Amino acid sequence: MKDFDELMTVVGSHGPYQRWIMFGVVGPITFFIGFTVNLLLFQLKVPDHWCHVPGIENTSLSPEEWKNLTIPIESGEFSSCSRYKVEWLEEGAEEPFLIHNITEDCEQGWEHDTSEFLETMATKNEWFCERKNYINHIYSLTQSGHTIGTAIFPMIADRFTGRWLMFYVALAIHAVFTFPIAWVSSYSIIYALKFFAGLAFETINMMTYISSLEFLAPETRTTGSLVTFVAWTFGTCSTSLAGWLIPRFQYLVVISCIPAVCGFLYWRYLPESPRWLLSKGKISECATNLLLIARSNHKTEVTRMQLEAELRILWNRQEKEVSLLEVLRYPKLRVRALILFFMSACLFLSYGVVFLGVTVLSSNFFLSHFVLSISELPSNGLGWVWTHYLGRRCTCILSFLTTAAFCVAATFCLEDKWAMLAVAACIRLFSTQLIYIVTIQSAEIFPTPIRSTLFAWMVVCGLGAMVATPYILHSDYGKSFPYWLLASLLLLCAFLGIFLPETIGLPLPQTFRDGEELGKGRPLTTWIHYWNQHRYMPVSSEEPGNLELKKGLTTCEKEN
Repeated sequence: MKDFDELMTVVGSHGPYQRWIMFGVVGPITFFIGFTVNLLLFQLKVPDHWCHVPGIENTSLSPEEWKNLTIPIESGEFSSCSRYKVEWLEEGAEEPFLIHNITEDCEQGWEHDTSEFLETMATKNEWFCERKNYINHIYSLTQSGHTIGTAIFPMIADRFTGRWLMFYVALAIHAVFTFPIAWVSSYSIIYALKFFAGLAFETINMMTYISSLEFLAPETRTTGSLVTFVAWTFGTCSTSLAGWLIPRFQYLVVISCIPAVCGFLYWRYLPESPRWLLSKGKISECATNLLLIARSNHKTEVTRMQLEAELRILWNRQEKEVSLLEVLRYPKLRVRALILFFMSACLFLSYGVVFLGVTVLSSNFFLSHFVLSISELPSNGLGWVWTHYLGRRCTCILSFLTTAAFCVAATFCLEDKWAMLAVAACIRLFSTQLIYIVTIQSAEIFPTPIRSTLFAWMVVCGLGAMVATPYILHSDYGKSFPYWLLASLLLLCAFLGIFLPETIGLPLPQTFRDGEELGKGRPLTTWIHYWNQHRYMPVSSEEPGNLELKKGLTTCEKEN
C-alpha cells in the first residue's frame, strides 16, 4: 500500500458513505455557515435616520410635514445629526410653535426609516453621529476574531484535539457568545462578545471542509469543493429572504445560533478523520473508523486485521513534523508564498469592500444583497474551465486584470445605483473566481509537509485585510477611493502573478526541494495551457522540472 488514498479505495472512496458526508453533512453545514455569516450585515444595517423632535401630537401636521419643518437639509438630504430649534408659544397664539433658523444636536434621540428594518443594532442603541463608527468597530472586531481564531484553532486541532472535537468546540463558542448580543446594550460588552464569537466561526467552516475532503478520493475532491461552494452561495442568498421576513435584529441574532445548536445532532454520526488518527499513531481507532466506512460502502470483505497491518506500514513511512520556518531556506518557495499571501489579502479586501459597500449604495438592500450573492454561483465553474484549459498562471493574471478593470468602472457608476450594482456583481464574481484560482495555485505550489499550514496562513492574511474594510469605505477620501485602491492592488497582483510557476499537469510537490524546483524548464515568457502542456512535462513525479532529459529523448527519437 503506497499511501492512504489507496487504502481508502479498499474501504470505498466513492460509495454511500461519501455521499452521506457531502450531502448529509457538508452541504447543510456549509449552507448554514453562509447563511449565518451574512446575517451580520442585516443586524448592523444603519437605515436613514433623523432627530426626534417632540410635539407633533400638539399639531395637525403629518409626520412627513413635521419632518420637513424641523429637520434641515444637508447636501440634498435630511440631516442625521441636527434639528431646528422649536419654541412652543403660549395658548391662544395664532401658531402654537415657532421654528428658529438655529440648529441644535439631537438631544432627545432619533427616529429612523422603518420601511426595510423595524430595529437594528444601530437603531436600538442609537449608534449615530459621533457614535457612527461603533458599527465599523464591531465588524472589524468580528473579522479580527476570525483572523486570530483561524491562526490558533486549526493548529490546536491538528496537534491535539482532532477535527470534529474542535468543530463542536467552535460551535459551542459561537452559540455561547452570540446569543447574549440580542439583549446587551453596552457597546463594550457587545465588542467583546462579537470578538469571541468571531474566534470560532471560520474554524467551523475549515474543520468541515478539511474533514470532508479527507474522506474523498483525489479525483472527486473538486466535486466536493463544488458542493460546498454551491451550498455556501445558496446560504448567502437565503439571508436576503430571512432579513426581509424578520426585520428585527434580536430575532436574527437568535436565528444565527440555531444552526450551531443543531450541529450537535451530528455528534453520534461523525467519526474522527482517519487521516488525523493515523498521523497521531492511533491505529486501533483509525481502523475502527475505516471499518465503519467499509460497512457503509458494503465492503464486507475488509477486516480489522488487514486494516491495522496496512496502517502500521503507513505510520512507519510518515515523515516527521516540519517547522514552518523551513520555508525560509528556499528562496523561490519563500517568494512564491509571500506573493500568494499578498494576493489572498487583496482578494479578501476586494470581496469585503463589495460585501459591505454596495448594499449601502444600492436602492433596495435585500435585492442588492441577493444579486451580489447569486453572482458568486458561476464563478467556481468558470474558474475550473479557465484553469483547466488556459492554465493556472494565465487565468490568474487575466482575472486580476479583469477585476481591476471593473473596479475602475465602478468609480464612474457611483451615482447610478443599478449600474453600480451590476458592476459590483461582476467584481464579486471575479473576486470569488480568483479565490478559487489562488486556492488551486497554493495547493499545487506549497509542498506537502506544510501545505495545510501555509493555506491556513493565506486565509489569515485575507481575513486580516478585511479588518480594514469598513474604514476604507468610510474614509474621508471620497466614495471612489476604495475602488481606485482596489484597482491599484489588483494590478500589482496581476504583475506578481507573472512570477508564479505554471503548474497545470504537474505532480504536487512532495518535498521542499520539489517545491523549490517547481516550474523548472517552464519559461515565464511561455504560455503553457491544456493543449501544449505535454511539451513541458517532467519525466517523472520523482524528478519534477527535469525537462532537459525529456527534450533530449524527443530529439533522439526524431533523428532515428
